[in-house]
Amino acid sequence: MAMNECILDTNVLIAQSGVKLPDDTTFLVTSISYAELQFGLSTSLGDGRVHAERSLRLNRAKAIYGAGLPFDDQASTSYGYLTELLLTHGRSPRGRIVDIMIASIAHSRGASLITQNIDDFVGLEDAVHVMPS
Repeated sequence: MAMNECILDTNVLIAQSGVKLPDDTTFLVTSISYAELQFGLSTSLGDGRVHAERSLRLNRAKAIYGAGLPFDDQASTSYGYLTELLLTHGRSPRGRIVDIMIASIAHSRGASLITQNIDDFVGLEDAVHVMPS
């Protein structure tokens, strides 16, 4: 039986507990999520404890999931499509660029997207299979 591909949203990587992931699934992470984790690490330099926790989280994710999936040409085409889809559903893509980029990578690969914030992806249901964690 082939394993399904699921991309983990950044908030799933950040969650400390309560994350439920499906069996028989290959979990992937995007370079966009790694960038978000790196941003969190960079902005925590003034708090040693928080910085150490964020560093551990980023290093653990990279050790478990490997290299992040890139935002490539196929994803950029999907980005345009998903943006149009949001607009037809009356939703503004402004302020949601990172979420749309992650969803675009999932869409371009035919992968599902697992998130703790389903509402971030309302309007994309016809194009991306979004699942709660």
